[in-house]
Amino acid sequence: MLKSNIIYTIIGIFVLLFSCKREVPQLNKNKKVEFPSRTLINANIISKDSGKISMNIRSPLIEEYTLVDSPYTIFRKGINLDFYQPGKEKPGYFQANWGKLSDVTGMYEGRGNVIIVNEKGDSLKSEHIFWNKKKKTIYTSEEVYLISSNGDSLTAKNGLQATDDLENYTLFNNQGYMYVKDNQKF
Repeated sequence: MLKSNIIYTIIGIFVLLFSCKREVPQLNKNKKVEFPSRTLINANIISKDSGKISMNIRSPLIEEYTLVDSPYTIFRKGINLDFYQPGKEKPGYFQANWGKLSDVTGMYEGRGNVIIVNEKGDSLKSEHIFWNKKKKTIYTSEEVYLISSNGDSLTAKNGLQATDDLENYTLFNNQGYMYVKDNQKF
């Protein structure tokens, strides 16, 4: 009797161990998860070149991703940026509700209520814009509003390409108003 109880117990243990299949969760190896290497809250970063301020960045949240193939910085809660040009009195201004800076290419991307103002007071407004800091150009395929410091207003329905100082630009599918003096010739 004892021998049969032991046999039934051993069989019962084997049945319990090998009858229940336990699922082991598989890790998704194709999905990349990136975590910021540094997070700054309520940041105000002043960048200097040769002892002079070249840039002043303000943002409620900055996340730097430096441990990836192409390092970048995300401004999830918005960015306000003053950029100073050599020989200019006033700084230019860049604002967006969301921003991204690619450290390798020097490209800024702004989304949501993007506003750029140059030193002369000319402004640009769009919902999505790219700024190539190295090439000193900006471009977008979204609708753009340009307002000069003297009140001229232009709208480009299909975007623009421009120098970052807004001196030279090409508008795509544009319309607008331009104020001219009575004696001004075209």
